[in-house]
Parts: sequence; structure tokens; C-alpha cells
Amino acid sequence: MKFTLPKFLSLVFISIIYFSCQSNNFNKEDLQGTWKVVNWEIEKTGQKRTNKMDMTFAEDSRYSVDYGSEKEMGEYWIANGFLHTHEDEQEEKKVRILKLTQDTFHMQMNRGGSLENVLLIKK
Repeated sequence: MKFTLPKFLSLVFISIIYFSCQSNNFNKEDLQGTWKVVNWEIEKTGQKRTNKMDMTFAEDSRYSVDYGSEKEMGEYWIANGFLHTHEDEQEEKKVRILKLTQDTFHMQMNRGGSLENVLLIKK
């Protein structure tokens, strides 16, 4: 069987479509519940952060974050591999979802130009 350029390009095109569709399929239902941080580190340095950040996501697309001394509440949605949050009377924010299952939520966020990876488990 001869491998021609059109066949090769077709295979590449199909592969790109397949893998791009696979990587962004996160279920909102998996996010619903209360989450606790188990690991939080700055990507570039590996430095650990110990801040509190308990998150709760409800079925009605409302969320809350408990930072200890502060609380944040608003709406949330998932689109194109990102978790979008819109805090009440604030601007929208988004974080990249690295992994989301029923009991594990791994995200990457940009805080002041520094990428940070946060691993949470469901309470």
C-alpha cells in the first residue's frame, strides 16, 4: 500500500480533530460539591502555598470560595477546558482545568503573572 500525501494529510486532520475534542470534555456534574486543597504550588519554582481555599459548586451554577478571612460568591460555568467564575459585582476570571473527576480537581491559575497548580479533593 502506497502512502500518499493526501492520505497523510487526511490522517493528520482527523487526529487533530479527535484529540482537540477529547481534551476539553469536562462535566459540570463532576465539579458539583465541596472541595479542599491538598496541594498548591507555584509552577516555576515548586514553592508550596498553604493558603486556605475551600470551594463549593452548586447545581444552580452558583459557587463560593472560603479563603479563611474572605469569602467569594458568584456564578460558574465550564467552557473550552476552562472553569469560568464571575464573582458577584466583579469581573470574570478563568482557570485551566487540568483534570476533573468525581473526586479530583486539578487546575492551573495565573496569579499576578505566575502560574500556580492547585490540586483539590472532594470533601
